[in-house]
Amino acid sequence: MKFRNLLLILLLALTFQVKAQQPTLLPQFTFYRLDGKAFSNTDIKQGKKNLFILFDCTCEHCQRESKILNTNYAKFKDVNIYMITMDEGYIIPQFFDSYAKGLNAKPNVLVLQDKKRMFIPTFLPKQYPAMYLYSPAGKLLLYQSGDGGIKKMITAVGK
Repeated sequence: MKFRNLLLILLLALTFQVKAQQPTLLPQFTFYRLDGKAFSNTDIKQGKKNLFILFDCTCEHCQRESKILNTNYAKFKDVNIYMITMDEGYIIPQFFDSYAKGLNAKPNVLVLQDKKRMFIPTFLPKQYPAMYLYSPAGKLLLYQSGDGGIKKMITAVGK
């Protein structure tokens, strides 16, 4: 009897985990600028769409998507871009120098570290890179993960 109850609980937990969806409203968060200062929802520049990108410096998909974002930067100039990583600070400049030179220096691009590892349990991404486009009011317009995400974001940003 105990085994059957345990099995039922495990199945229910798996069902809820599989059906987890990305937040439709921008969740509360605190990430950190590369200088160590905290950055939260209250620091977002108002009046623009907001693109959040979870990336990993060693991820080939992230490298390709960052390069595409950099190449198509002009289409994102009116969007706040927040690139979030759990990587250590020393590797982040190397990533941008190698795959998206100058992107991290654009006026509307901010690179943030997820030092407390809160992005994944808060935003519920499926894989790297994970991209979330939110309206100026904080409503999710588009979620995309893996390869091809930036091309889909270009279309959504233009609307």
